[in-house]
Amino acid sequence: MEAIIPDLTQPDITRIGRVAQSAKFAHQLVPPTINAVTSYAPLQKRNLFDVAAGQAALDYRDQLHPISKRMAAITLALAYTINDKLAVAGNEALQTYQWAKRHVKQPDGGGARTYVDEMQSVVERTMNRRRKPQTTPPTTPPAGTPQGQHFLAPSLAATHTPDDDQVLDLVRDIAGAEAKE
Repeated sequence: MEAIIPDLTQPDITRIGRVAQSAKFAHQLVPPTINAVTSYAPLQKRNLFDVAAGQAALDYRDQLHPISKRMAAITLALAYTINDKLAVAGNEALQTYQWAKRHVKQPDGGGARTYVDEMQSVVERTMNRRRKPQTTPPTTPPAGTPQGQHFLAPSLAATHTPDDDQVLDLVRDIAGAEAKE
């Protein structure tokens, strides 16, 4: 495909931002500039703007922009198709992971522990959640905190379990589904 596109230039990572900033003016500014330079003699004498190159750039855009838009639509459809296929397998993998987490708690489920740990690690990385290191709550309140007034009372902090995170995830999922409806 690349071979059939005339003058295709590979992006220079150091210039992408500057090229994009300059090009955003070109769409609207080049036509009146061509008109001004061709019609006004003092601008022609200054030789600041190459009319032929400007017109060639507009022609290039007009010829290839529809192809670019179509290729973008194809790229989007291709990405969606890939994700659609992965979504089916991903849902099944999540169901398997949920079942395996329950199975590990059974007397005969010890053999799945290694696999569940690996799956759990992948799920946590994907959700960008990391386990917090186990710390014990301070026995004395910070300076300036009245006695008995903490953000979380030590007895509440000690009762937090990983299952609480699952309940919170379930609530978020339900809230997200209701928001979409």
